[in-house]
Amino acid sequence: MSHDQAIGVPLDRLFSGACRTGAAGATVTSCTSDWRRVQPGDCFVAVLTADNDGHDFADLAVQRGAVAVIVERPIPVFSVPVYHVDDTRVALGELCHALVDHPSQRMRVIGVVGDQGKAATVALLESIYVAAGYEVGVLSSLKSFDGMTCSEGIDDEVTPSVLAARLARMEAAGCSHVLLEITSQSLAQLKLAGMELDTVVATTIDSARLDLHQTVKNYRDAQRRVLDYLSPTGIAIVNADDAVSCRWLSEIAGPALTYGLGDEAQINGVVVEENACETVFILGAGTDSAAVRTSIVGRQHVTNCLAAAAVALAHGVEFQTIAQGIESVKKLRSRMERVDCGQDFPVFVDAAHTASGLRSTLRAARALSRRRVICVMGETMSATASESEAIRGVLRKMADVTIVTDALTAIDDAWLAEHSAASAKDKLQIAADRAEAIAWAVAMAGQGDVVVIAGSRTPTEFTFGAAQISDADIARELLYAAARPILRLVG
Repeated sequence: MSHDQAIGVPLDRLFSGACRTGAAGATVTSCTSDWRRVQPGDCFVAVLTADNDGHDFADLAVQRGAVAVIVERPIPVFSVPVYHVDDTRVALGELCHALVDHPSQRMRVIGVVGDQGKAATVALLESIYVAAGYEVGVLSSLKSFDGMTCSEGIDDEVTPSVLAARLARMEAAGCSHVLLEITSQSLAQLKLAGMELDTVVATTIDSARLDLHQTVKNYRDAQRRVLDYLSPTGIAIVNADDAVSCRWLSEIAGPALTYGLGDEAQINGVVVEENACETVFILGAGTDSAAVRTSIVGRQHVTNCLAAAAVALAHGVEFQTIAQGIESVKKLRSRMERVDCGQDFPVFVDAAHTASGLRSTLRAARALSRRRVICVMGETMSATASESEAIRGVLRKMADVTIVTDALTAIDDAWLAEHSAASAKDKLQIAADRAEAIAWAVAMAGQGDVVVIAGSRTPTEFTFGAAQISDADIARELLYAAARPILRLVG
């Protein structure tokens, strides 16, 4: 049977440690956690979500044809087998992957976690593995590729059933490697249950998404959970420049590899040239080294390149192939994406919207600036007051002019309070909308300045309609308009 088709899974064997009520011998070929989607023969998994508790709908699921139910607490269902497990979220993931015969056990699944650089690291790895001649599947926020078709990227809402189905399609298409961007939310919600990772890559583990995790400890614990999915023979690759992920090394029983810009890293990089158009660095590993030229600027991107290089080296890819793969990535959407229309100052569009992400982005801009750094902030931000204040602190120190919009001040009126201070009026400006904010930024910029359009959510080629207009498109149109000569008719 092809692995992209569901196989019959004996529940007694899969959940041998569970307490069962009802008849033994239930075998299912499909499952769901949404009682409204139950079809005859399904297994219904009662999952507690923010919207509802699946246990309350178990009887309705059985009425629709569910032949078995998996629960965490007792329910008044007696007509079908009921399996009592510790966590139905884990059970759902395990069943989804079992139904497609565990494809992650036969492919090299590389999971990338961290605050920033996940999507860029995945894109770099894809380029390296393609250069090495491998068939590669991709699941990232930038795109999904199952070995045959390319589609919209995944987000925090991805489900275990979708992950299992995508992996099955990748195996059927002949993929040997899978590149998976993993968010802290998916880890906290146990959406990777049932999956096995061959390699785990940690970028930077800072304090992000506190609106979801509430505390820094919860966030870091969620990220640390990725190691639970690492296979016994798998390898962990951590950022030697990041103190939090470095602490993981003491917990890793298997092989581990470090990368970073410092000398102590096993895979290291030394930046030898930076300008608005490119960065040149020396990639080193032991006695081997190679000069790498990338058109994506910023030291954060160099760190991403080192992460990708460390993974590829661990998997036996040749040094020169790695350099070739890195150099083949000319640009990444909203990752220090340069907008060049012949103007005499650089303009970058970047997705940074957290304090740590903005710090890295503005540090790169500051290194290129001879005068001012002008930053346009995104219209949506983290919900917690502490994160918002951390972002304002970064902007105060690293941006000469910050432009926000009415939409952002409506979410957080602390921006208005800061703007009302006499000393901040020139430093913080409030535009009506994002297009006006970008227009102000490019209009005030001159030679020696650097403009950063941050918090960008650039649409992909799979986005339709009016949303197709990106921040880069808006900036490009304004820059071309400013450079267009004005015709004067002489009578």
